[in-house]
This record gives sequence, C-alpha cells and structure tokens, in this order.
Amino acid sequence: MDDDILQPDNTQPSAPSAKIIAIVEDDPQLAALFRDALKDHAHWHLTFFHDGQQALQHTPHLQPDLILLDIGLPNLDGAALYKILRGHNSTRHTPIIVITGRHDWQLHRMGLHTGLFLRKPFKLSELLFIMRVHLGETPLDLAASGDDQIIAPRIIPYRAP
Repeated sequence: MDDDILQPDNTQPSAPSAKIIAIVEDDPQLAALFRDALKDHAHWHLTFFHDGQQALQHTPHLQPDLILLDIGLPNLDGAALYKILRGHNSTRHTPIIVITGRHDWQLHRMGLHTGLFLRKPFKLSELLFIMRVHLGETPLDLAASGDDQIIAPRIIPYRAP
C-alpha cells in the first residue's frame, strides 16, 4: 500500500477540529436556548447535563474542551461541582464559564474566588465570544460587529476583593 494514500489532503481548506462542550444547566428553557444558539457550530459537540451529580459522574471522562456551568443545580450545586472539577486531573485546566445571577459577594462566600463568570441576563453574542476565545477560535463576527469594546472586558476573570 502506498503511504501517500494515508496523508491528509492539503488542497482542501482545513475544517476546525471538533470541540467537546459540556453544558450543565437544569433550566429546560435555557438548555434549549443553548442548544438552538450553538447548533450552527457543527464542530462543537454539545453534551447536556441536568444536575450536578450527573455532570460529576460523566464530565471527567468526557474530557471537554469547555464547560458551561450553572450555579443553581439539583443534587450537587454548581459551586461544589466547580471545586471538584478544578481538582480533577482531566478537568483541572478546562475553561469553565460559570453562568449565574448571583452577586460577587455570594460567589465569594461559595468559595469561587477566581474564574470566568457570565451574569444573567446576558447577551448571546457575549457568550459566543467568550466561548470562541476559550476554545482558541477567532470570533469571526467581532471585527464587523463593533461590539469589541462592550464584550471584551467581560472576559477578564473575576477576582474576589
């Protein structure tokens, strides 16, 4: 067999590599919003978990490239799950976007001293921008949108006072 057959075809434009995204959200409407909003990104493979315990059992083995995590979850709250995932070898360095309606002082009391927080309500364009940045993708519509001054400061990690 000729080795050339096993070589990739470099004449084709390269497609983005597949990214696994774990979404931990118990609100069916918000989960549906994520599913609808992210379906156009064919190279993003979405896996949904509806409670913290389910996510804890499966997320480390899934080895996602990114985790969207709600704080208010049944069976194991998002703050506890965040701490466990940060301590696990396979998710220690995985970007986690915490989606919350809570205030800074509440997050600090939960022990979430650092991390990336997206406050509810949020703009879908903000979420997509943050996801693309953390997945190492270029936000294609950023330059054209003119929203970079509005969105970019939101990607700075939160640090407790």
